[in-house]
Amino acid sequence: MRNRNSLRIGSAVVLIAAAAVWRFGLAGRWTQRLPPGWRATSHYSGTVRYADPRTGRIPDGDSIADYDRVERIVEETGRPRWVLFEERQVVHEIGTGAVVFEYATRDTVDPRSGGHLAARYRGDVVVFPREVERTTYRLRSNYLKGIPVTFEHEDTLEGLRTYVFSYHGPAESTESYAGTSDFPGVRAPAGQQIRCGDDRFYYRTWVEPNTGEQVKLEEGCPAGDYLVDVATGRRVAPVARWTGVTAGDAVIERLAEVRSLRTRYLWASRYAPVTLVGVGVLLLAAGLRGKGSDRAP
Repeated sequence: MRNRNSLRIGSAVVLIAAAAVWRFGLAGRWTQRLPPGWRATSHYSGTVRYADPRTGRIPDGDSIADYDRVERIVEETGRPRWVLFEERQVVHEIGTGAVVFEYATRDTVDPRSGGHLAARYRGDVVVFPREVERTTYRLRSNYLKGIPVTFEHEDTLEGLRTYVFSYHGPAESTESYAGTSDFPGVRAPAGQQIRCGDDRFYYRTWVEPNTGEQVKLEEGCPAGDYLVDVATGRRVAPVARWTGVTAGDAVIERLAEVRSLRTRYLWASRYAPVTLVGVGVLLLAAGLRGKGSDRAP
């Protein structure tokens, strides 16, 4: 009986020590914001309408388009201090499949937080961090240039709690219109920029707060992007009007992905070490109680 109680106490000490190692040592690697091989894909629907070169205006009505956004780690040689993060956004016109917008960026990012490492972008993030706070984050990702997205409210999507962040205001997107091999693009002449008309750009995102994963997105420039003279602020010519939103099956698929990621994150960061401690405490209590019984006359 004495040997059994000693085994219980020894096992309890091992489990509690293992929980401490897990929580304060291994969990940091397993739960970092951008783990090795990280990748996220978003599909959503929207509209795009470019200006007619003959009339010099954006026609009424909109063309339906498919939006595809892929975020991934393309280089991890600096792990765990840095990774090379790529985000590519491609918009296809429904029916023809023609690429009507494409833009890709690469940034050096801290995989633990998702924050930029370039000195001029310090404080900006490419993705929301783990354990999202109800505050304002500066989001610099793909065509977004450090916009301040502010917490609005909580929202529940199919039983999953999310935080809603939003931004309404100016947006400059000259570089994102530059074009690729599949997208001819629109190049701004010297002294001009491409900006959202009337500063009516909007961006709203639903974020799962434990993982920082984006679940749903709404974005657009309903007033239209324009070539603007930098010196005077005068509109020179319209470029395009566009909107995008995650809806339908795309939301359902993303919700399933984020639920799975949330479960894995919580087990790695909380549930597993707490379980180890709980079992260890029970074994310790049983062992000490048994030793007390052994000493009793």
